[in-house]
Amino acid sequence: MLIPGVSHAGAAMLAADLGRHPDVCLPDVKQINYFTPLRFGRPVESPLDDYDRHYSRWSGERYRVETGPDYFDGGLPMTTRIAESLPGVHVVLLLRDPAHRLWTSYVDKLARGRLPRAMSYETYIDRCLALRSNRAERFEGNRHFRTFSSGFYVEFLPDWLEAFGRRVLVVFTEDLQDEPGAGVRDVLTWLDLDPATSNPPAGEEGETGGYPPSESSSLSLNRRLWSLPQRTPAPWLEPAAGAIAAVRRIPRQSERTLARVRSLYAAANNELGHVLRGHGLQSLPGWVLQG
Repeated sequence: MLIPGVSHAGAAMLAADLGRHPDVCLPDVKQINYFTPLRFGRPVESPLDDYDRHYSRWSGERYRVETGPDYFDGGLPMTTRIAESLPGVHVVLLLRDPAHRLWTSYVDKLARGRLPRAMSYETYIDRCLALRSNRAERFEGNRHFRTFSSGFYVEFLPDWLEAFGRRVLVVFTEDLQDEPGAGVRDVLTWLDLDPATSNPPAGEEGETGGYPPSESSSLSLNRRLWSLPQRTPAPWLEPAAGAIAAVRRIPRQSERTLARVRSLYAAANNELGHVLRGHGLQSLPGWVLQG
């Protein structure tokens, strides 16, 4: 099973919760990034054995899970190669309000030193718009400004639906935030796995944990990650303390800036709603309906 994005939507948390099921195996690393070169127009040169070696703990589970947040906006070269390399793979696409997601991405990159500390959010947005205007955000050197363009989900979702059809499940971060237990059970049921056989979090029997409010600037860093009582817990589930401390010093985005970003995505979100309904989804989050 592949969770190919989007970034800053809680994919690691979802993978951790799915990994409590005895028929689900997680990799030894947080991100394998095997197919990432395709995102930048380069071929994948490593043999598929390099992909398989990250599942050293696999002992016959029905599903192996990979989270690849860089994969979502890779276009046809990405979806075609994945379909060829992983025949029969199930794809869970995790989508989040792109306006909140862009802010989270900006905060995360500041905390990790991937953007100049003096760069304001408004300047970051302007830079994203300028790069998108000539499609220069596709170049690897501009990858830290690509989150904005990848938030136009309707530009990339059709490639996944065409390549994998009914083996694609679209999940919304907001639904997992509101009812995490129900959301994870729905994914397991879709995979034809019995949710009742999942292990509860250590010390919190029967509780699945949850997401902080979607407005929070630290969704992907400053959150209680769902514990993973598997054979060998994945070491990548712990957040970096230094990154969390840095995020706490950054204020939330202003309502004015949020409204600006929402307006930039509005038309694409509206079109996305039509595509999702055509795929059979009727219950859509507010950010899609408001588009």
